[in-house]
Amino acid sequence: MAVEGTLELFKLPEILQLIAQQKKTGILTVQGEQDIIAVTFLNGEIVAADALNQTVEEGLAQVLVGERLLRAADFTQAIAEHETAGGRLLDLLVDRGYIARPDLLRGLRLQTLLLLKQLLRWDKGDFKFYSGDEVPFEEGFLPISVEELLVQGAPAGPARPTPVGVPAQPPVHHQVHQPPPQITPPAHEDAPHPAPVRPSLRVVRREGEPPEPSGPFRRMKVETPPEESRPFLPKLLAAGLVLMAAAVLLFRSEALILPFPWQSRERADLAQDQRASLYLKIDRAAKTSFLLEGHFPASLTQLEKEGLLSGGDLSDPQGHPFRYSVTEESYAIEPLQGSQPIPGAETSEAITGNFFLDPEFLTVPTESTAPPLVLLD
Repeated sequence: MAVEGTLELFKLPEILQLIAQQKKTGILTVQGEQDIIAVTFLNGEIVAADALNQTVEEGLAQVLVGERLLRAADFTQAIAEHETAGGRLLDLLVDRGYIARPDLLRGLRLQTLLLLKQLLRWDKGDFKFYSGDEVPFEEGFLPISVEELLVQGAPAGPARPTPVGVPAQPPVHHQVHQPPPQITPPAHEDAPHPAPVRPSLRVVRREGEPPEPSGPFRRMKVETPPEESRPFLPKLLAAGLVLMAAAVLLFRSEALILPFPWQSRERADLAQDQRASLYLKIDRAAKTSFLLEGHFPASLTQLEKEGLLSGGDLSDPQGHPFRYSVTEESYAIEPLQGSQPIPGAETSEAITGNFFLDPEFLTVPTESTAPPLVLLD
């Protein structure tokens, strides 16, 4: 049995997770714009990967030499011996002692991961999964789980590349030159010790200010700090404005982006685009649930419990709740304003014509019981 489709309908991580959840055994082929990659699954785990534009031996050679598990000269010599002796190049590398088999399997797994990470960056193409009972793979290969692949294939932050062939420079430590400490010769024991010098305190009075009274009763003056020393008021107002803008952007983003009264039509178009994007997200979640359960969910809250939707997806971007109805082969969604549906805002989807969902594509005609027709020459 073969299942096929396009990456525009189902993203590649969704396809890989579906194969892993059902523990399928078979081969997934993905045809992109410039290459074709085949991924081999055994009980839902990846055991091999191959590309049309690059053989396993070519990719493995780059990894083994790059990881310093094999010298480039040894690999070139092994290629020459392989052309004469024949057989499998991987076996020849181990039999002739060029590399140990555990290192070969480790390099093969790393080469497979690199090819799969390249495949995860594809967003256009056609895929087809061929299910089977047995698949070819290298004996002793440590399977790669889909979860491990998705974690390692996640995009990381930008890093500055290091030029090839240029050794890493050690960090430069700048030495701060300090003046040498002054050494005071020790005084003679009999020399008198100088008396400690106490700091003097001067009182500076402004012009025209009366002198302070002497004695124990001194005048105390409490000064109020100027306004410049209390900057928390403008900061508090700025923080309030930021919170108000964030609340408007969260709940009524169209009012912040298009605030003027004559932009009502643009606000309506923006709301329609936001609603269409939300409908596409709900459709993917509903069809994923159909693939796993064999039917559409009874309510949208069920998709939230399964982790396919969030709580904010249960109403449209303007905050109108959804009325959801489902049949055996389709579902319909319409936002409500009060208790009445909003005209022209409803949507509906069906499984008809979908390779994954429509059972008619999987219907196999029964074999005929009539006797065969034999043609005699």
